[in-house]
Amino acid sequence: MELFRIGLIPITWQDIADVLLLAIGLYFVLRWFYRSNLLGVAVLLIFLIVLLKAASLLGLIAVSFFLRNILFWVGVFLAVILAPELRRWLYGLRPLGWLRLFRKEIITEEEAEKLAEELIEAVQLLSKNGLGALIVLEGTDDLGTYIQTGDAVQMPVDARMFLTIFEKKSPLHDGAVIIRGNKIVAARCTLPLSERLDLPQNYGQRHRAGLGISEQSDAATIVVSEETGLISLAYRGEMNRLPLPELKKRIIQFYLS
Repeated sequence: MELFRIGLIPITWQDIADVLLLAIGLYFVLRWFYRSNLLGVAVLLIFLIVLLKAASLLGLIAVSFFLRNILFWVGVFLAVILAPELRRWLYGLRPLGWLRLFRKEIITEEEAEKLAEELIEAVQLLSKNGLGALIVLEGTDDLGTYIQTGDAVQMPVDARMFLTIFEKKSPLHDGAVIIRGNKIVAARCTLPLSERLDLPQNYGQRHRAGLGISEQSDAATIVVSEETGLISLAYRGEMNRLPLPELKKRIIQFYLS
């Protein structure tokens, strides 16, 4: 159905939808490149594609061949550089993800409140004593693979217990603690490090590990910095420093969602 004309060219609603969808898609692609500090590469790609199209229309066979090879190697370069981002995006598209909801530990509101209180007290004590910590709260994604990298334990979530685990002379302090439901199920666990290129310079291995597990699962990770004592929460690939009342609220929401 024709809506209007631009000169002699009829414009239909399909044409408008086509342009809008293309613009939206291009916006998100460029935004992705921008977040990865590769906006210059994206502009170069667009420029090369336009040149290739022009060369093809003009019948410049040698130039077209050269540009196709350049585009191929730029594509290989991007595939290597953006592998972590692509992996995280594909992980989010896993089929039948809703089935994981059936395995989530059931936590009551009262239990969530108690867990949050113990965790807040724990991070306060750790920060006050200059101890770094990495505490992972398992969500609906099974963290069994990461649990197996550490030492299996069965402990209640108790603030003083975290002091014992993350004390510098403790054999369990190096690595992450994983909490499943209302129990500490493993300590000294190894987590995947985030490979993002846009992270602050002062992020150490703890922060990168906290982000890494949040990129590859729906777990929430509390990070206590050994150097500064600052407390951060990593969730869904984002890390934020939070005041303790807000952190407590987020923990309760995480368990009840």
